[in-house]
Amino acid sequence: MSRRIKATLSQSSIQQAIREIEQYKQEMLTKCRTVAENLGNYGKYITFRIETTPKNSGVKAVMVATNTGLIKSEWRTQDGDKSVDVSTLLMAEFGSGLRANNPNASKFGMGTGTFPGQTHAEDPEGWWYMDLEGNWHHSYGVSPTMPMYKASKEMLDNVTKIVREVFGT
Repeated sequence: MSRRIKATLSQSSIQQAIREIEQYKQEMLTKCRTVAENLGNYGKYITFRIETTPKNSGVKAVMVATNTGLIKSEWRTQDGDKSVDVSTLLMAEFGSGLRANNPNASKFGMGTGTFPGQTHAEDPEGWWYMDLEGNWHHSYGVSPTMPMYKASKEMLDNVTKIVREVFGT
């Protein structure tokens, strides 16, 4: 990974050394970008991408997750039909009801009982709801699959391996 650049105290030799240093800097930035872009792509209903920005010390990489669309949850109550648009990303990451046990949820204001208007999230018996066709369903909630947490963990776990492949060390 290191490179030796030799120069004498002549103007042309120093200019050549400057060119070699600039070339080396560009090679390092390209390799850092390659590392960031190869850390992983995950998801099916949720897409992930890596945004990279060159920095003096290398490359800043940010993982961005995006819903492919919201899910319309619909049910019937004595007050009539209700619906809410649900983020697939948030539901997958944090879960819902009794099963909302993502250990990082509280950092983001998420967790059991935080869904607006909920009344049974912490009921050990779960709850029943009626779909729009009049059929009753029982639920304890949805277990989080934590795609963001797992993707970031996998990326961090693979950084050393990928850096060695890209930089050839």
